[in-house]
Amino acid sequence: MSPREGLNQPVESRDESQRRASELATLYEVARTLLGARTQAQVAARIVLSGMGALGVRSGAAFVVDERGRYELLFASGIDEAGPGDWIAVPAATREWILREGIFSLFGPAAARGLGPLRDLLVERYDAVCGSAVVDSHGLSGLLLFGPRLLPGGEDEGLFGLLESMTALASQALGAHSARAGPKPEAARSMARRRTTGPARTLDDLRQQCPALRTMVGESESLLETCQDLVAVARTRFPVLLTGESGVGKELAARAIHELSERGEAPFEVADCASIPRELIESELFGHVRGAFTGAHRDRRGAFELAHRGTLFLDEIGEMPLQLQTRLLRVLQESRFRRVGDESLIEVDVRVIAATNRDLRAEVTHRRFREDLYYRLNVFAVPIPPLRERLEDLEPLIRHFMGRQARELDVDDWLIDAEVIQALQRHAWPGNIRELANLCAGLAVRARATEHVTVAELEQVWRRQHPDEHPPWDGDPVAPRGRLGDWVLDHVRAARFNLIEAARLLKRRKRAGQKVPLTERSALSYYLTGEILRALVESDGDPYAAARTLAGDDELMPRVAGRVRKVCDTLRDARGDPSVVRRHFAKLPAGYETLLSRAAALSGGARRSE
Repeated sequence: MSPREGLNQPVESRDESQRRASELATLYEVARTLLGARTQAQVAARIVLSGMGALGVRSGAAFVVDERGRYELLFASGIDEAGPGDWIAVPAATREWILREGIFSLFGPAAARGLGPLRDLLVERYDAVCGSAVVDSHGLSGLLLFGPRLLPGGEDEGLFGLLESMTALASQALGAHSARAGPKPEAARSMARRRTTGPARTLDDLRQQCPALRTMVGESESLLETCQDLVAVARTRFPVLLTGESGVGKELAARAIHELSERGEAPFEVADCASIPRELIESELFGHVRGAFTGAHRDRRGAFELAHRGTLFLDEIGEMPLQLQTRLLRVLQESRFRRVGDESLIEVDVRVIAATNRDLRAEVTHRRFREDLYYRLNVFAVPIPPLRERLEDLEPLIRHFMGRQARELDVDDWLIDAEVIQALQRHAWPGNIRELANLCAGLAVRARATEHVTVAELEQVWRRQHPDEHPPWDGDPVAPRGRLGDWVLDHVRAARFNLIEAARLLKRRKRAGQKVPLTERSALSYYLTGEILRALVESDGDPYAAARTLAGDDELMPRVAGRVRKVCDTLRDARGDPSVVRRHFAKLPAGYETLLSRAAALSGGARRSE
């Protein structure tokens, strides 16, 4: 090798490493996107749009074989002539050529021979310059087509490699929803029941099919969505990131994922990154050998080794020291490690589920969390909603915890006054379900003699547990239930309807010690949607009048009108079907159900604002 070649080699290696890292990040993002798809049409749309962005092309299309052997167009973008109902016929010889090629260009003599007349159709009607075969156990199950690149240059070989990996993901995702495989008759009947029943029945059906979800107590729409996400990701091998405030039940969700997965009979190990001292956390995760450090009197296996062929739950991953994050990333990539003080490598097969109550994106921005580890863990994120966003689950949770205490205290049954439930619904629950469990334990001790829980017992237990706080049901709390929407609207107005800015300001107030019931942007958005429904009902379905009421200032009208139009369009598209309306507004906070029904009834005559 010449000196000049030697100088160039590190640059080439660095460029290659950067390219591979970029491809890996792209594939993780595509996988994460596909996991959220529920139907073949959603899979097709997401893989086409992801492919167009990753490859830098101007058009894309996805075809899937139907029961008659035709290849139906499920989704197309950037193609004016393509539309619903389009299909293409692929002769047997052409299918064999496509399967043999896998990834292919539509230009050149090989494509002309292999595709025959189909090539001209794909080029002229569907703007295609390259394609890839989507396969399953039956053969060619679909086709992905992509158009010309928007910018000239680049290496087609590298892009073909990325397309090949993306197509493999598409094959798996489309196969999960394949019409050819089809559900068994009993599964089909179960699916039909789920489509025609309300949210409570749907959760009941989900728990019957997946007993591991019975630990997830409640009947709310937000809990249903969370459980559906847990079921969807459980049977994959991808890492999972559980997000949510302290006390919402992230460990319960992690155990449910483990039990629903193929690893359900294998070990489930927990490592709390926040409670383990920093000088010992490496040993806790990877183990050590005798004499590795002071106090290491014997060999010890770590959490990774104990979880072999099972699941490792890394709780509060945001608390992990940066230096250890680097080692964790390497272990996740290579599936092997060394114990502290040891020279021999240990190979493991472990699925990692991580949890955090921090905003890891912000931690990455402030260089407190490694960006590459974040992308490695954030393949599929499941947010666990706080208790204040699913207050309809409060009563079943209280009865669940009180029932547990009844068994421990030898109580036959509890009589819980309705006023107790109503009072607790006015609390913001900063400690979430953990706080509720502690309160129920105190109530059980207090009411053990009478087996009757009244507001009087509640107040006494509350004052013992919160000696410096006024009960939220007595007086005028910061944001009682029923007025929380007004509180949200005031703060969103102050931030000029910029929800990101509103959330930032509220988090700053909370860090300063003020009592703030909501800080998450998503929660603010849900309550703002509820207030939009309220304004529409009060304005008799007039979007313009509703927007004026919400804005409170003509200058803010443009910022509000778009949100109001979006809600009106969603209501109109539902065509008055209650199940469709509930599905579109699944995350609407409790207390807005009547407003949603009335707004849906008005939507047929709602006028568009100009």
